[in-house]
Amino acid sequence: MEVEINSIEAIKPSKPTPSHRKLHKLSSLDQLSPSIYVPVLFFYRAPLTPHDRVSLSSQLKSSLSETLTHYYPFAGKMIKDGVHIDCDDMGALFLETRAKNNLVDILTLPKLEALSMLFPDDLQWKSSKNSRVLAVQVCYFDCGGLSIGICISSKIADACTIVTFLNDWATYARKTGNSGLPSICPLFNTSLSILFPPSDQIVVPEIEFTIANVVTRRYVFHSTKISELKANIVSNSKILENPTRVEVVTSLMYKSIIQANKIRSLGLVKTFMLAQTVNMRPRMVPSLPRNTIGNIVWYFPVIIIDNDDISLETLATQMRESFLKLCDVAKNVEGKGWLLIEGKLVNDAEHSLNNAYKFSSWCRYPIYEVDFGWGSPIWVSTAEYPYQNSVIMMDSKDGEGIEAWVTLDEEVMYVFQSDEELLKFASLNPSIYDNMQN
Repeated sequence: MEVEINSIEAIKPSKPTPSHRKLHKLSSLDQLSPSIYVPVLFFYRAPLTPHDRVSLSSQLKSSLSETLTHYYPFAGKMIKDGVHIDCDDMGALFLETRAKNNLVDILTLPKLEALSMLFPDDLQWKSSKNSRVLAVQVCYFDCGGLSIGICISSKIADACTIVTFLNDWATYARKTGNSGLPSICPLFNTSLSILFPPSDQIVVPEIEFTIANVVTRRYVFHSTKISELKANIVSNSKILENPTRVEVVTSLMYKSIIQANKIRSLGLVKTFMLAQTVNMRPRMVPSLPRNTIGNIVWYFPVIIIDNDDISLETLATQMRESFLKLCDVAKNVEGKGWLLIEGKLVNDAEHSLNNAYKFSSWCRYPIYEVDFGWGSPIWVSTAEYPYQNSVIMMDSKDGEGIEAWVTLDEEVMYVFQSDEELLKFASLNPSIYDNMQN
């Protein structure tokens, strides 16, 4: 795929950020989060003429400018101390590009490595330290369709925040030129400053990942296969009656990962930890609104040692029990004490989060509702992940299936991708059109 750059500029907020907001202090959970760009890529079927593209570009830029007035830290720059964002209105990086391809070429047989060309400045999963918070790339295809690639620093935005921001931007884009602008109200450092007070001395050091010799594969679990998997787990479990989509899919992938590791290591690897991230907003007491901006996620562990039972029903049950334990912690402990208690759970297991298999679920967020005025996206994806031991899950377009982007050590992946039980329920990198029909 050939992509040529047409223009590069900085999109600043439509109104200057007030002086008392020029320095945004991160919460303690933000401080813990890694300083990397999270990539999200949207594909739209919008037949556009060259004249339409000029109008659309203007619409996207002006609406982003209006949105950044409310999301003012997103127009700023990360400061090296890892504690602040300089809200200096330097603006979000905005690239306009053209691809000499048709959308159907990409969506019929997705090539994950080719998607990297559709993200701004090749920032996906790179360090965001001392850099802009937000970058955008719009790419126009010869067929008239387009893609919008977003890279945003995970230092201030978890998946919930990212999707909230994108839907707010899309709402402004749809209203551009109409009477009356939409009312959006992102909440910065309100409840967070009390629950997770920022500190100049971080309680837990920032999570850092090391680039490794890894491979990323995309798996799709169609809704019918998930229903079948649920039924199998429930029939074999005496405890778990109604497992969620994420619980059953995660259990299957975790089991396959454990088995692949044992085969490749000849049984020498005996301890495994799954770290499943959880959006804590609805689990707090009182709960936090969805538009509370920042990293309000934590994780729960599922630890397997040596010859522990790894049947799907056992893993799914352990996930549920560990999740409920995390929710109890969130209700009864505040701020730094909460972080310390959860950190102790991992230390007691003698297994660090850096070595865990990190599962992140973007499911149930309205990512397919990001409509800039020409309908919902055909496909939403992320990018190949350069760090080992990661699984990112998101809804398929129908809201019932799950796409899983799995990144493992190259040798482990060789065994994992041949797992018969996994392949019974998951399709390896199917056509996007196939996914829409199921």
